[in-house]
Amino acid sequence: HAIHLGDHNKGIMFDINKETLTVEPVINTDANKEEAEYQMDFLTSELIYYADGKTAEFEAGSKGVAELVDLIKQAKKPVIIAGNGCNDCSDELKYLAETLQIPVANTLHALGSFDERHNLALCMVGMHGHPTPNFMVQDCDLVLCVGSRFDDRITGRVSGFLPEAKKAATEGRGGILHVDIRLSQNARQIEPTYFIHSTAKQFLQTINTEIDSRESTPPITSEWVAHMKKLQKEYPITIPSFPSEEVEVTNDKGELIKKTRTRMSAQSVTSMLDKCILDADAMDNCIFSTGVGIHQMVAAQLVTWTKPRQMLSSGSLGTMGVALGFCIGAKLANGEKMCIAIDGDGSFNMTFTELKTVAEQGIPVKILIMDNESQMMVEYWQRLFHQSRYLAVTNTKNPDYSTLADAFGIKNLYCDAEEDLEETMQKFLFDDPDKPVLFHVRIERTPCLPLVAPGQPLDDMILVDDTSCGGFDACAAPS
Repeated sequence: HAIHLGDHNKGIMFDINKETLTVEPVINTDANKEEAEYQMDFLTSELIYYADGKTAEFEAGSKGVAELVDLIKQAKKPVIIAGNGCNDCSDELKYLAETLQIPVANTLHALGSFDERHNLALCMVGMHGHPTPNFMVQDCDLVLCVGSRFDDRITGRVSGFLPEAKKAATEGRGGILHVDIRLSQNARQIEPTYFIHSTAKQFLQTINTEIDSRESTPPITSEWVAHMKKLQKEYPITIPSFPSEEVEVTNDKGELIKKTRTRMSAQSVTSMLDKCILDADAMDNCIFSTGVGIHQMVAAQLVTWTKPRQMLSSGSLGTMGVALGFCIGAKLANGEKMCIAIDGDGSFNMTFTELKTVAEQGIPVKILIMDNESQMMVEYWQRLFHQSRYLAVTNTKNPDYSTLADAFGIKNLYCDAEEDLEETMQKFLFDDPDKPVLFHVRIERTPCLPLVAPGQPLDDMILVDDTSCGGFDACAAPS
């Protein structure tokens, strides 16, 4: 066999189809129980698993599929949580959402699988998600979690997750539909009403086919969608702002002059990045990578994600330093795209020697470094969980990133005030499409909010950077 995944005790084999140039799994019919369970995390059974242990076929026209569609169509407050699997079926996802007027929230790895310019887009859900999807997931009567596990970053306190959907399940008017390619995820964190062991694409195609086979009826979610719009207006992502200051600077003639300068935050810089790209109608042509930290979550919140796999991030693996490497790979594989590494100083410091590769190979990537001389995400956790006993969270000896870029012969730009940000951002993005460019931006230390309070339900969020926040259980600190 061409490929073997796993170890010698358990694994799965694949062959390469020479005609179609595709990789096809080979089922070991003689597998023992452990091997069979491993295989079922790679090979879908196309079965519906019920809470009582029964199963039914998941195929177009079946009684089980009809039952699922009946439940979905009768829900008055449904929400779709689109996970990584939906990157393979954004059209099918959009069709279901539009047909039944169901709001769509995304996990971090699914950002872009549902265009955030759409009026049904809830944007990212979870620990650092937008407030609206967090509120609506907790209040929905039916959740369709498609192509995602119930990771702790999206559930908050497990016992407090989806209270209204669980109640609706007992009353036969809603519940929890969980679709995952991995059978081991069935009831691993959350007990679903139905677990569908299928791919996201196959699930959505089958459900859409069943809906299309029926007489068309108007959606019943208008009040729910109106509620969504109200929440979005009431609870936007907050952009920290700072008062303008009069400072003395030296002009080109060596003279001291007074200028108005306004300090910046990760949020204000990312918002400007997003604005410039949207104004140029260039968002669909962009791929972004991130390291790990405040910049990562702020980018997830404030970039307008429009295409599947537009966001390259290590997610909850927490791999600092990957932004530049990811961006290099993305550009080599997608030469026609604008590839932008969004990074923080702490994360960028881990692997900035990759600038040699960028310079040596002339790889035209965009590198945005938001520098607050801190590991701000960890610093904020230490404030909340450890009574401000800070340890290893400040970067007092960062390199001069412009000098660093110069050493490799890479064009670079610098900005430390809002007054210059838009003009410099435009130059960074659009002046040199065929050259690598590094943009060093000085920002203040601001946390990424919302933040789901540790050990609390998904809708219990810290929305404001209030110094009174604290007193949380240190054992509940994010890992």
